[in-house]
Formats: sequence, structure tokens, C-alpha cells
Amino acid sequence: MQRGQGVFRKADDQMIDEIIQAAHEAGSILLAAAQSGVEISRKSSHELVTTADLLSEKYLKTRLLEIVPEAGFLGEESWEREFPAPPFWIVDPLDGTNNYAHGYPVWAVSIAYWNGNDVEYGCVHDPGRNETFSASRGSGTWMNGRQVFSTSVKEISDCIFATGFPYHRKIDDPGMDLDVLRYFLGRVQGIRRGGSAALDLAYVACGRLDGFWEEHLKPWDMAAGFLLTTESGGKVSAYEGGKWTPFSGGVVASGKPIHHTMLQGIKNKKER
Repeated sequence: MQRGQGVFRKADDQMIDEIIQAAHEAGSILLAAAQSGVEISRKSSHELVTTADLLSEKYLKTRLLEIVPEAGFLGEESWEREFPAPPFWIVDPLDGTNNYAHGYPVWAVSIAYWNGNDVEYGCVHDPGRNETFSASRGSGTWMNGRQVFSTSVKEISDCIFATGFPYHRKIDDPGMDLDVLRYFLGRVQGIRRGGSAALDLAYVACGRLDGFWEEHLKPWDMAAGFLLTTESGGKVSAYEGGKWTPFSGGVVASGKPIHHTMLQGIKNKKER
């Protein structure tokens, strides 16, 4: 074992293997729950939560704290509006709950480990497609054992982007800057909205998407995907530029050649 950030850690390979195993087990819990039926309730008018979210998070909290007992835990379903002292796990036990509840097959388990300065490990597991994206800081990004890379496209006219829509939207207020959407919509080949930010970021990391932006997100939506993208050769910033951290309210992620262009597009959104 090696010492780092005030706790004793396992070697990187063993750590990421155990994180992947935990993500797979949580994915199996979610698949089984989907087959047997889940109870669905509302967090807000647009945001759902299911019993499967809770089962997955309960398992992950127990398992991940076995891997690093001294770490804190930040999970979407148990968050009490305070961040634990680092290091801590950042977990979305089911990213894409609305999709999951409706049987729409775009959802994932997202796990990251924040050491206080960096995301050190990240994993996004898609149980439905049996795809697992993982990264350790300094070791590249991998999908099912194969190294993957972000795109090197230089012109946004050759790109497919993705974005998301916030849960706090209202009939008379979309809760997001539609001018940014309009700006990119007229300049790229296509814009997708999958409903799982963790998977969108994983797809930037493996080159399926050239870029992703979203204005309002939580740490568990972004943390694993941040590491996947940066370790694959891509670039990630806070929504309006500057260094990304888990406490950033949004994100811009892309292949490196177009990152500045994306940020300029957000800044100059009102240009027609």
C-alpha cells in the first residue's frame, strides 16, 4: 500500500479494479430492480427518484468505504448540502434516473475519488450496453480494457455536441441560456440530449461526441467524466471558463482543438 493525501491507499491498478467491480455490482442491482419493478417518486416537478437509486447508493457507500475506510462519501441521494472533508468519494448511483424510470436505455453508474486537489480515479459504467469507462490520474482512459481518446477535430462545423436541460426549468423559464443552444445549433453538425451527463462526458472521452456543455450540474454528474475526458487527451473547464473543480456549477468538455472555440461560443452567444 502507498501513502497519499493523508490516507493509506492501495496501488492504482488494484484501486481502479475494485472501483470497476463496485460499479458493475451497482449496475447489476439496477438491472435487477428494473426487471422486478421499482417505486418512483418525485424530487421536484421534473426530477424523479426510484427505490433503485437508493439501493445502488446504499451498496456503493458500503463497498467504497471498504476500499478506503478513511474517505468521506458524497452521494446524490444522501447529500445533506455539506461537502465532506477530502478525500472523498463522489457518487451518482444512477445518472439518468428519469430515463431509467421510463425504460429509456441511457443511464449509468458514476464513481469518482477526489483527493482534495484532483479527481484521482473515475469510472462510468453503462449496464445496459455493458460498457465501462475508467481512468486513473496519469494512466489514460479505458473502455472495457481498450484505451480510448477524445477527438482531434478542429472545426466545430464538423462536430456533434451534446448538452442537457435543467430540472429547475419552468413553463415560462427554461432555466438555461437558450442563446448558447441557438449559437451552437446553427454551427455544428448536430446536438444531442441524452439525459445522462456522466455518459455524455464518457462519450467525449472516447470520441463519440466532440464536445459537451451544460450550465447547471452537480459534482456527481461531472467528477468521473472530468477525469475520463482529461485522461483521454481532451480538455475540461468550468462552464464560463477557468479551472474545473467538483464545486463548479457547470462544465465544458471537448477535444482540445475546439475547446477555446466552445468557450468563445458561450461568451459570444448573442452573435448571430
